[in-house]
Amino acid sequence: MHELPAAARLAAWGSAALEGAVSLDEAADRVTGLYDAPHRVFNLPAEPSGVNVAYALGRLRAQGVSALRLVLPRPGDATGLPGPPPFNESAVARGAAVLTVGGVPPLGVLDETRGAWTVHPVRPDPRTPMSLREAERDLARVMRESTDLLMSLAVARWEPAAAEVLAHHSSRVPAVLPPTAPPPAHRVLEGAQRLMLIVDAARAGEGAAITAAESNARALVLRDLDAAARRGIEAACSGPGAG
Repeated sequence: MHELPAAARLAAWGSAALEGAVSLDEAADRVTGLYDAPHRVFNLPAEPSGVNVAYALGRLRAQGVSALRLVLPRPGDATGLPGPPPFNESAVARGAAVLTVGGVPPLGVLDETRGAWTVHPVRPDPRTPMSLREAERDLARVMRESTDLLMSLAVARWEPAAAEVLAHHSSRVPAVLPPTAPPPAHRVLEGAQRLMLIVDAARAGEGAAITAAESNARALVLRDLDAAARRGIEAACSGPGAG
């Protein structure tokens, strides 16, 4: 199972709470998890000190925020981040950001350390993120091609763990979303998590006795698969009004 990052849980369950599908306390519990320390949100507008997740979600809802959008950037791929540059740089360094949808001003939320979140003003973003339908279509295409691509580059020969994942690519990967999430969101998240498992397994090592050309081709394939998996997780975990 590829565990969802805390930012993904915040986007999914926070959006459900903002639309009234689950309680603020339930959403906060899902973000925190059973064994994590209580989470605190800092720099929330008009709040001089840190507040708990349930209170933060209630304040955002009172300010007109209707949903939360997940972004999973990587170095060299800041797709979906609105700026300013310092916020984008911080988001890339952390590998995840949560953006508000609706409400003024637009805000970005970063997972600083385990249990600590910070809120930052961000630029308005007129771009339309990838929809759930687009993500499902793109992920289905990538999943069809991934096994052949990786097998053609002999990933199974280099990485036994990747070979095992490829051999069982149809096995289910548990995924937890709010009960109101539409069926396509569950399908997309399941497929994206499975694809991320394949990428992680294939990246476990550089392999043995491969040429520079093969190594470069392998890196490009894995980069494209990783991007497709991240876009799928983003679409599945973002609120219904975020795409």
